[in-house]
Amino acid sequence: METFFEVAFSFPTVVFSVLLCVAIIYWLISLSGMGDVDADGDIDVAGDFSGLMVTLGLQGVPLPLVLTLLFLAGWLTSYFIDLALGALVPSGILHWLYALAVLFTALVAGLLVTSIVVRPLRPLFRRAYLPPLQKRIIGTPCVVISSSVSETSGRAEAHLDGAHLVLQVRSHSPLSHRERAILIEHIPDANAWWVVPEAEFLSGGSAG
Repeated sequence: METFFEVAFSFPTVVFSVLLCVAIIYWLISLSGMGDVDADGDIDVAGDFSGLMVTLGLQGVPLPLVLTLLFLAGWLTSYFIDLALGALVPSGILHWLYALAVLFTALVAGLLVTSIVVRPLRPLFRRAYLPPLQKRIIGTPCVVISSSVSETSGRAEAHLDGAHLVLQVRSHSPLSHRERAILIEHIPDANAWWVVPEAEFLSGGSAG
């Protein structure tokens, strides 16, 4: 046990020990109900960082989970390398160079391991990473269920991912009951959707 603490809290392993402790505290707070796990944790990050996540194969799962797995894999790599080789390296500048090399190796190994581990986890979080409804529903067919649809009123039903949706719709072209149309744009202020007749949409698409 003494060896464990000596290695775990000496450089370079102590870096991952601290990060892993922070991650554990985060999850304990979240599980206790004092905080919420952000399922979209890696969605609102800066574009460059988000692109890096995709490049490394770490997208599709909550950022806190990615970081926890990274810290754990890095800690295990650093701990066992230092346990096996740390005592063999003389103190001084050589030991600091060795520690930096271990830190870099543990980080790379952690990224590789994490990218592998998150792959089977992505389906569990797939629904959390679907684009917003306003984006996904564009181009979806709908059927008018009100007596008519105009620029000021109207309702239609649509189906998306197995869900039945009843929507407020508006149209520049008059539509009557049970006519088919296509959702083309969201109207935020009215919480409604602009639609065009299906025939007009298809003919316009064919012409383009």
